[in-house]
Amino acid sequence: MDYKNGWGRYSSELIKRIVARPEIEAVILSEQPSGYPGEIPILRRSWKIFGSALRVRKYLRTADIVHAFDGYPYGIIAYLANLGIGKKIIINGVGTYSVAPFYNFRTSALLKAAFKKADAVISISSYTKKEIEKKVVPKNHFVIPMGVDCKKFNLPHSGAGDYILSVGAVTPRKGYDISIQAFAKVKEKFPNLKYYIVGSQRETIFLDEIKKLIRKLDLERDVKFFNYVGDEELANLYREAKLFILSSVNFEHFFEGFGLVFMEAAASGLPVVGTRGCGIEDSVKEGYNGFLVPQKDVDATAKAIIKILEDENLGREMGANSVRWAAEHDWDKVVPRFLDIYKSLILATRRKSEKGRPWFILKIF
Repeated sequence: MDYKNGWGRYSSELIKRIVARPEIEAVILSEQPSGYPGEIPILRRSWKIFGSALRVRKYLRTADIVHAFDGYPYGIIAYLANLGIGKKIIINGVGTYSVAPFYNFRTSALLKAAFKKADAVISISSYTKKEIEKKVVPKNHFVIPMGVDCKKFNLPHSGAGDYILSVGAVTPRKGYDISIQAFAKVKEKFPNLKYYIVGSQRETIFLDEIKKLIRKLDLERDVKFFNYVGDEELANLYREAKLFILSSVNFEHFFEGFGLVFMEAAASGLPVVGTRGCGIEDSVKEGYNGFLVPQKDVDATAKAIIKILEDENLGREMGANSVRWAAEHDWDKVVPRFLDIYKSLILATRRKSEKGRPWFILKIF
């Protein structure tokens, strides 16, 4: 997994906190080594899922619970590996890869079977839950939103930089063609304003399209791109921005599962602007710490940005509300909800812990 994108940060932050619990003995099965003690990088993607399932069966035999992060491929791997073994399976519904494979004939049946057999499914947003349930209704389906490390982003917000900020890979799904056009309209009222975009630039074809749009709108001096940045630099970019904007769009069953960057921006004291019809609806509290606008609506996006920027009292109030909103989603409040589900599954099969053994053993993909 890519530990610098939202899904990678989510899984790594959650795993880090789960494996630190004294009652848990964890084995982490992954695609790439990430440095966790006990990690075993043996998984493979796409057509190699059957081979991965065979390789992990021996590890499942000693587990009480298997927690798979996302439906495809990890939920399917867990389901196949568990055939005839009967361990408790949890699948995280993280977003696109728990939904888009339903619409591919090669993966649809396997994904449905995995969700049906799972002892619990944990979706990161109400939207993700709804999209999964269009195809299959798991027997125990919970919503637990992404957490945020408030301490990492709790620098006092200054807003000293005359710029608005987006954080997310430069891909069609992030809607930069919309936010850049909206920014052009906003600049008519705020001519000194800049737009900073932080995120991977690996999709070079789309990046070229965005740069053409920027040239067409005569914004070359006003839009600045940052590739991957470190945590400290990212925290400072949040700290000095006027507001946070991400105009995510649904794109061929690809969608924003939650919007972790909205929580990071909120923890940094920023008012935010996002889109409806995706998981962002769970990461932004409409009218409280920001605004939600229809997808692909340039005018509505521009109006929301202008409304915040031209009313300093509203901006300050929403920024303060953002800090409160993020505090409700701090990892310290999120992790216990996972532990409660783990324990409920163990209690269903085991009366008491064995002497000298951790209360449960967890295998994590």
